[in-house]
Amino acid sequence: MKLFKVFVTVFMSLTLIIGFTQPLIAKSENISEKVLRLHILANSDSTQDQNLKLKVKNEILNRTSDIFTGKTLQENINIANDNKDKIAFIAKQCIEKEGCGYDVNVSVVKEYFDTRVYDDFTLPAGVYNSLKIEIGEAQGHNWWCIIFPSVCLNACTESISDYLTEEEMELVSNSYTPKFKIIEIYEKFKSKLVCKG
Repeated sequence: MKLFKVFVTVFMSLTLIIGFTQPLIAKSENISEKVLRLHILANSDSTQDQNLKLKVKNEILNRTSDIFTGKTLQENINIANDNKDKIAFIAKQCIEKEGCGYDVNVSVVKEYFDTRVYDDFTLPAGVYNSLKIEIGEAQGHNWWCIIFPSVCLNACTESISDYLTEEEMELVSNSYTPKFKIIEIYEKFKSKLVCKG
């Protein structure tokens, strides 16, 4: 009888948690399906490699702001795929100019990101579409931003609020709270299944 009471208590607790978090997770996943991120990984965590990563980032942002002109996520994913060689060339030129011989790998992938707090919004953890640029061994700290909507591109005239619903904006407009940690735990677990399989 004691074991039954424990089981019922655990079952009821899980049911309440799932009931509470499911709408939150659904909103979070809708957001991740509307965003294309730029993700640049440095060769290593040395000061030189981290500085090089930032120079590559500046060069990519400066020279691709006129490329990502699609009006939808899919259009911009297609643009990213069609311009992988051009983006790799820009990165490689910058790397060689700095006297390094690192290879560059550019891909368009789905990958997991932790929650990220900006000045005016918080992007929840989740699996996002990403234009991924790997410099050399790609073992160093990374840098990323949002290229659709074009939050981090030069001459940006868009806002993330142009693409999210009012409910989604309500979620991202909050600063980091326990609900983001719940989303992060769920999405991290899910990403191990989605990104590996």
